Amino acid sequence: MDEFSDLFNTDMKSAYREMEDAVNKLYERDIRKIEGEVKKRMRWVYSAEYRKGEGKVKLGFSPEIAPYITMLHKRFTSYRLAEVAELSSTYSIRLYEMLAQFTGTGLFIITEQDLRNRLQLQGKYDRFTNLKARVIQPAVNELNQKTSLHIEWKPIKKGRAVDSLEFRFEEKAQMALL
Repeated sequence: MDEFSDLFNTDMKSAYREMEDAVNKLYERDIRKIEGEVKKRMRWVYSAEYRKGEGKVKLGFSPEIAPYITMLHKRFTSYRLAEVAELSSTYSIRLYEMLAQFTGTGLFIITEQDLRNRLQLQGKYDRFTNLKARVIQPAVNELNQKTSLHIEWKPIKKGRAVDSLEFRFEEKAQMALL
């Protein structure tokens, strides 16, 4: 409850009241899904239990929305916001977000065109050498300097032209404290 009080900058008595109000409001909320002529309403929770004086809440999520909740980890990527806050280049941030999706494998392969689309580079840096010098290498350099990632990359060619890019990355070993 201390964490709730600190997070919402309120005293403990108000925190208990606000938590109870939040539970009641969540119980009354619903999700609306429209598919063609069919409009459907579903409750977020089918049960809400507030334990007065304990600062504890127990929620029972409705079975119909459980698939949506469990898919959140597949639809969104989490990463350390503190690392991204240090980055000055938009391209570095976007590349970091792309790499964060593949932390389990440490390998990210993307076509040059998909990279251009994701970085919103339509009509810019038409030659790969310019893309490499002005976007990719500066972003990789900044990520290597300012984040916990060590990144190496290489272009993959089809014939004479670059078709894709391969990024291999891993967490840097922690430095020993003196």
